[in-house]
Amino acid sequence: CDWSSDVCSSDLSPLPALQPVVRTHMTRRILGWVGVILLAMAGCATGPHFEKPQMKVAGVEMLDGGFSEQHVRVRVRAHNPNAIDLPVRSIDYTLELGGEPLGHGQTDAPFVVPAKGDAEFSMTVTTHLGAVLLKLLPRLKEGGRGLDYRVTGKVRTRLMLFPEFDFDERGRF
Repeated sequence: CDWSSDVCSSDLSPLPALQPVVRTHMTRRILGWVGVILLAMAGCATGPHFEKPQMKVAGVEMLDGGFSEQHVRVRVRAHNPNAIDLPVRSIDYTLELGGEPLGHGQTDAPFVVPAKGDAEFSMTVTTHLGAVLLKLLPRLKEGGRGLDYRVTGKVRTRLMLFPEFDFDERGRF
């Protein structure tokens, strides 16, 4: 035994036979983990693709109200271009009419837009339409054949990879 070192060579006699096995096993484990990490990184780069659904206003219904405040139900048609169902928890949105803020609110209830399919849902808007119409009346008198609308907001889903996303849809009544 070499007393100048901390390890005595007689203590290592069974290890030389095990060293190639231990090294091979450790090398395989390390290479296995490197492979898993590379696959995970490749999965992130080419992982699931999500296209935002298209949303268009399908109809507007006056629920109640007077000149200063109204309650309007807006029906929206959503198209899901993805290969998976889109379970929506809620949508917070802002509605503009003719470039003027009309109202804001939240969807009435959760819903699901089927994969590669369509669904309609409703949103209740509390508006001050009288004030907006006073601003828009001159445009309507000029012979305008419709009004532009814009709906912006945030969709909250039950999807783990895509829990929420923003949207900005425009159209004409």
